[in-house]
Amino acid sequence: MRRADERDAMSVADSTYAEPKAQATPNYLFWAVVDATLLSLIILLSADMLIQVRFLQSPLWMVCYALTMLRIGIVLPQFLPVVRRNWVILIYPAICIASVSWSLTKPYSLVASLQLTMTMVMGMYLGWRYSMTVILKALAVVLSIGVALSILHWATGIFPWPVYTRIGGLAGLFSGKNMLGLRALFAATAILTILMMYRHEVGPLFRQLSIFALLGNMFALALSLSMTSVLLMPVMTGVLLAFCWYRVPPAFFAAGLLVTLAAISFGPVVLAIAGINPIEAILGAVGKSTTLTGRVYLWQIALEVYREYPIAGTGYRAFWQAPTFLNERLATQDAGATTSRSFHSFPLEILVSAGWAALLAMLAIIWVATARMLAIYRRNRSVAMAGGLALLVGVVVSSLTGTSLYRGHELMIILLVAFAVTAGEDLHRMRIADSDRNKGNNT
Repeated sequence: MRRADERDAMSVADSTYAEPKAQATPNYLFWAVVDATLLSLIILLSADMLIQVRFLQSPLWMVCYALTMLRIGIVLPQFLPVVRRNWVILIYPAICIASVSWSLTKPYSLVASLQLTMTMVMGMYLGWRYSMTVILKALAVVLSIGVALSILHWATGIFPWPVYTRIGGLAGLFSGKNMLGLRALFAATAILTILMMYRHEVGPLFRQLSIFALLGNMFALALSLSMTSVLLMPVMTGVLLAFCWYRVPPAFFAAGLLVTLAAISFGPVVLAIAGINPIEAILGAVGKSTTLTGRVYLWQIALEVYREYPIAGTGYRAFWQAPTFLNERLATQDAGATTSRSFHSFPLEILVSAGWAALLAMLAIIWVATARMLAIYRRNRSVAMAGGLALLVGVVVSSLTGTSLYRGHELMIILLVAFAVTAGEDLHRMRIADSDRNKGNNT
């Protein structure tokens, strides 16, 4: 069964599958609670909110695996058509699994590629099970809880790990300031989307609480000193407002447009007169350098490895485990890859792991997700789809210089796949309704 009318989705547990409306039987309510728990748990784990208590992560991921496979098994006849309609999503994990055959560390590549596959399957199930509205609400709630606990840690030091990172900036529940900053930014973007939704989509209490959550997320973003998040905030907010201009009061929209035009027109002149290099000034304000904290050196190492394996890569994630690349890995640590074994660029990471075929497969998923959400937005100016597009911009741009969008158990992969599937299922239902309407008109 597919989800029910999006207008009834006032909470995570409200969204049901969309065949004839399911009756609120005890059995149905039980599985609704199970699915809501699965949605929240997957967001919590993939957002690395439990990274400081690692002993809980693996058991809870196993619970997510088991619940996902159980639920898919129960609704398999209904889920298989969804897989067929979204076959493009499975190309990337299939290539990563295939790379095990030429991997320099076969066991490690096999485990990593299976984790990736399960992550994408979970994203597909959540995208089929829930509407974009519900996914955004769940994202806002779960991430805001993590941010609130991070602020609590900042205020009281209640948890037995450092409040700040070694280079400054609040880490809170997370292992780094960028991780906290991006979570706060994504939560804030989801909340802004919710605040612009219509009354039948969001209840008054949820809307009021969202305002307080928005303020908390912005406060945490400022404390994090995350350069990536600071630069992404106007981009994501701009994308959202550009799509939802009709939901913004005219006075605010006009004022914002005038300020933007003034900044573009006079900003460069003022900076030139003052002798300020804007790039260096912004980076210096948050303790960064023009090497992007060593990322440029990491990218150089990645390109050197890619030139040695230009067609199919070293095998999925094999670079970070194979003895052959021990010296290169030591060089990445000198360049700054200490807290995360990554090149801090998803295209380079994929190229090194599985070559051009895998990178093109990932780009295809991004394209499909974008095209589907745009198609729905063009039809009905959906605020939820506008929010999804803004978040997708954040997913892609942050992953260009970050540690996501190529491996399993990560939030960006979950969001990308869930957005692609939920938008695709909405389009599928719209096409069926259009076909039925045309048949009715012809008769």
